[in-house]
Amino acid sequence: MSLYEDWCLYTKDVQSPQPFVDAAFYFMIGAALQRRVWFGDLDFHAVFPNQYIAFIGPASAGKSLITTPMKDLLEIPADVKSPENDLAAELLGEDSETNRKGARQPLIYIAPNSTTFEQFTQETSRVAYLHRYVDSENRRKAYHHSSLVFILDELTSIFKKNAEQLSDFLLEAYNGGKKYVRKLKHSDTDFCTNMCISLLGNTTLGKFQSLQNQDILSDGFMARTIIVYGIEKRFHLYSIPPLSDDQKAAKVRLQSYIRELTKVYGAVTLNDEAKEYIHHHFELHPNLIHTNKHPMLDEYYGRKNLHHQKILFAIHFARTTDMIITLQDAENATAHLARLEKDMHIPFVGMGRNESAKLTEDICRYIKTSNKTTKKSIFIRFYQSIKTPDELTRVLDDLITMDRICRVRENNIEYYGAK
Repeated sequence: MSLYEDWCLYTKDVQSPQPFVDAAFYFMIGAALQRRVWFGDLDFHAVFPNQYIAFIGPASAGKSLITTPMKDLLEIPADVKSPENDLAAELLGEDSETNRKGARQPLIYIAPNSTTFEQFTQETSRVAYLHRYVDSENRRKAYHHSSLVFILDELTSIFKKNAEQLSDFLLEAYNGGKKYVRKLKHSDTDFCTNMCISLLGNTTLGKFQSLQNQDILSDGFMARTIIVYGIEKRFHLYSIPPLSDDQKAAKVRLQSYIRELTKVYGAVTLNDEAKEYIHHHFELHPNLIHTNKHPMLDEYYGRKNLHHQKILFAIHFARTTDMIITLQDAENATAHLARLEKDMHIPFVGMGRNESAKLTEDICRYIKTSNKTTKKSIFIRFYQSIKTPDELTRVLDDLITMDRICRVRENNIEYYGAK
């Protein structure tokens, strides 16, 4: 049984939409890897496995239902190790007492449900992991990083104050920033080094759309965030039953594997087939991975290569701990993102100054579900929403221009269908 199958078994009674279930799984794998694996040169524009994810949907869609079991899997206590010497023992004790009130640092640090810029920088500055390894010349070395996970009950709440500063900080953390300093007025300065923040936040359509007034949706933060949209629970239960013996066994296997992931360290490389696939799809023919033509996703697609790399880490390390990416990994990462991108535009519908945006989206959805239909049928279906026949013509022309629908003529009758 694969790790993903164990995850599906463990969460089989969780009603959350399937996109949330899948995205939470791969987010969990990326969070477990922390800042210990990377693409490229560690000292020059390296890409790390951390992801920014936004679960968006109605209040009853089951967004938080899936994050709870995910957090349970990530909260693994660290192994008890004897300090190497007196100095190490003193430093460990001081760090534990100062930052965690005497508790040991967990293998994966899940921060409190922070809501302010100050809380983000304070939590990041307090987390320090030390990974010991032996290099190619058999020399013992240590690598330190500040990797942590934020799982937010309400994503938009963090932008109510100091939104611009927080956005800048999150952009730096997304890229694995080596140094970020926040100077405080009445206390010590927050020093954040070798950062790697994995962030998953929940919100509703209404609250997400309120962010347009703060310019959050037009800056780099949202372009680096994978939007996962879910409209309703995949099934209904009166109450979630206790875990079965099989589910408990799956949970043990999942936590055991996550523990192994916390030991992985080094650069990840592509095999020849994967390199050829990446070159063909992302460099020669980038239109192949631009699956949703909605204009509000242009910023996302401008950074699709980064999203693909981060998901690629999760896809690969969900099945093995070796360091070589295969063609199958690359194809699966593309397929996973394509499934999410299908509905990624929906939270943006009705935003901005285009008053007919929602009508346009509704008509597009109707045409796609109808396979092919006539202009007259569309007009009858949306008669109460369309002001004039000319408005319908403009909407259809816009959808054709955006390559979202096509117009064909059969037996002298004009039809509109999915692109």
